[in-house]
Amino acid sequence: MMSDRFTVTPLDRRRIDQVYPLIQAGKSGISREEWRDYAARMIAATDGGIRVAQVDHGYIHGLYAFQAMPSPKHGTVLQVDMFLAMDLFEPEVAIDLLLADMDREALDRACGAVHLHLPQADGPAAPSRALERAISHGHHREDLRLCRVLV
Repeated sequence: MMSDRFTVTPLDRRRIDQVYPLIQAGKSGISREEWRDYAARMIAATDGGIRVAQVDHGYIHGLYAFQAMPSPKHGTVLQVDMFLAMDLFEPEVAIDLLLADMDREALDRACGAVHLHLPQADGPAAPSRALERAISHGHHREDLRLCRVLV
């Protein structure tokens, strides 16, 4: 997929470490080793992967990680658990491009819906730019996701 500035392509093993600064900037709290392990597993998955938005010279401005999963309500959903996009000049461009690419990926995999997980700040906070763009792209709140850490 292309825009004036970006191309969205699958992440390959050679570029896993190149993406890590974006992961850090997203304040995910994921260590380099955790990222490497996660990315390698996602790239190898037949039902999922990681797609990156990059400019012509190769700098990566965004990504999403996905997996096609069964859903009682939608048949199959494209579950997106990691979504990051950063561009200092036009942040909406990378976000919108990745959201559109998600839809195409979901349709290619015969998914009935996209479930997009966006990290939220604790306590009241203004909506993130990614949340605002996702809503304007047609996403809506459907469920609440909670996490209990066991390890």
